[in-house]
Amino acid sequence: MENLKDEKKITAFLNKIKSEWPGKIERFEFKTATVIYIHLKEGISSIDFLGSLSKKVEKLVDFTIPIILYHIESDGMNLRSHPINWYSSLSK
Repeated sequence: MENLKDEKKITAFLNKIKSEWPGKIERFEFKTATVIYIHLKEGISSIDFLGSLSKKVEKLVDFTIPIILYHIESDGMNLRSHPINWYSSLSK
């Protein structure tokens, strides 16, 4: 039951990201329930996006399960991994 709540919260989290950075995200792609690709629009640098997201991400996260976001540039060549809540399960 808790996982279902977290799944809904993750979807809401992704929507918050898209609204916080309009014009930068092409789409989201779930590889698994906890591995999510963020496809960036053409001309958006994955390293710049990661830098700006890192500054605000903790304010947007309201779930506990660990996930990994991969920010992928439009050419598919550059990507950055971004673990979220990766160590949260250790504190339980």
